[in-house]
Amino acid sequence: MTIERILKRTAVGGAMFAAALTGTAHAATCGIISSGTTSATVNYDPFNPTGLGATPITLRLQRVNGSGGEKTNIVNFYLRAHDSNANGTVVVANSVIVDGNFSGTGLDVFYDSTETPPVVAPTSVDPSGGNKFLKIAFTGNNAASDIATVNFTVQLPPNLDLTNSPNLSFDAIFACSTTGSGSPTQQTGQITNAITFPIKVLNALQASYVGSDLAFGEIGNIANPLVVTPPSTSAVNNYVRVRSSGAYKVELTSANGYRLTYPTGNLAVANQRVNYQLEFLGTSRTESNPALISKTCTRAGVPAGEEDKLYIRATLREGGQGKLVAPDYKDTLTVTISPLAVPVAPVPCSGLLGP
Repeated sequence: MTIERILKRTAVGGAMFAAALTGTAHAATCGIISSGTTSATVNYDPFNPTGLGATPITLRLQRVNGSGGEKTNIVNFYLRAHDSNANGTVVVANSVIVDGNFSGTGLDVFYDSTETPPVVAPTSVDPSGGNKFLKIAFTGNNAASDIATVNFTVQLPPNLDLTNSPNLSFDAIFACSTTGSGSPTQQTGQITNAITFPIKVLNALQASYVGSDLAFGEIGNIANPLVVTPPSTSAVNNYVRVRSSGAYKVELTSANGYRLTYPTGNLAVANQRVNYQLEFLGTSRTESNPALISKTCTRAGVPAGEEDKLYIRATLREGGQGKLVAPDYKDTLTVTISPLAVPVAPVPCSGLLGP
């Protein structure tokens, strides 16, 4: 008995969206947020072995001004993700267009969760190779001076455990100073999703079969009707391995309706077929119920350590005695795995076997 391994590795992209998410400054009345992009959306497939190479992205950054007339005049900031899943990302500001001054171009201003953050306060601190951040000094005191256009280069390594999404946002950790409306101030803060890049994380997956054919070995000496206790089963360590950045759908079909036969055998003739039972994804199928097995599964995760293991096992329902003697009684099982752009009530699938 063999399994035909039709296992798809697919990347499905849905609609692409320009990114213009904003955050809310907490206690600080100054800072900086994304206000738009002039770059087209690019796709990131976490299973592409080359990752996302150095990609130029131009963002408009808008300074945060207080409601009492105070203006952000200097902001020092660096970027971080919400968790460790984006570790290894590189974000470099190559140039800045602003009514003012800037420094820190050419430096990687993204910090992994394990990296020691830079010193950004007070705003008189300047960036360097050992203290990497971007510094923007606004000199104007009018609406036209609120925007800085920054040309970034973003690079993502392969296998980042990012959930599929229409854009990629990072938090800005900053120090800022203000002028106007009384005495100058020095402030620090963090704005969630302050900087949003038009990078679409694809719903992608990888799948493979791990183990051996679902083989029963020699069954000619097993009585029919079946009297073996326990009945003959395939090995229990066979499974379909899935890694995915989003939800996915699994379908399994049997070419012979869960019956073994030899190449020229006739499934309609009782002594030319051997019935068996299959357990997969919490479902059991036999020749009396050969319906499609179909299940929508929750996101498996991208790293190998987070893979889903979809176990599969076959059990004889008949013996081989009295059957026509022939080699290679077998059936072909086809497993199809597809990423889903809009999943419908997905459930955890890893580790499921029979009902």
